[in-house]
Amino acid sequence: MKLLVIICSHKFDVSWYNNIIILNDYMKNLNDYMQNFNIEVDYSGISSQDDFHNYESIISFKYKTINTKYQFSKICDFITDKNYELDYDWYMKIRPDLKLLENINFNLLSVNAINARARVYFGPKKIKYGMSINLRECYYDDNEHNVIVDDQLFIFHKNVLQKGAFDKIEAGSVTGWWGTNENEWVHSIVFESRNIPINVIGINLEFIRDNSFSADLNIY
Repeated sequence: MKLLVIICSHKFDVSWYNNIIILNDYMKNLNDYMQNFNIEVDYSGISSQDDFHNYESIISFKYKTINTKYQFSKICDFITDKNYELDYDWYMKIRPDLKLLENINFNLLSVNAINARARVYFGPKKIKYGMSINLRECYYDDNEHNVIVDDQLFIFHKNVLQKGAFDKIEAGSVTGWWGTNENEWVHSIVFESRNIPINVIGINLEFIRDNSFSADLNIY
């Protein structure tokens, strides 16, 4: 199994150096954590500036891309431009200002959906660390609906890539009350328009910049 970890941000700040060490340690330990998996991990860096060297004493980037757009466009541009070159089973997008607090169980992932925490959730699921922020915007319902995906960290299979989930976004094609900011709602609208479902999973992490931790979904 081959995994491409895509570190994506407006900058690769040296103050987040330890987060990359922790991320790399978890990736190295995935084989032990998943036991029967044989996982090869590569890294891609997408930054608004040429600052990849800040992390290159920890990891080696197979791809380095300078892109000054918002994060969703960064990912879509990279995947569209490199589509015929990419040969991975799984892809994980993560920001460098996130600190993983435990490893991710790939056995819980859907090969046909975006696997992530929820930013807003209506539905019956109860998931430890299933919400993206301390404020729980989750509401119990017998049927799952109106799920807004967290955009800080998400994982997807090559099936999702091949279905066009990350085809390049044309300028001005996604508009609304959020203006030009490609926030969680924009991600969710684009995924829905491309018939890509959201599979909510638990991810235990800290958002360093805001000192914010994953919250639980429908667990009180």
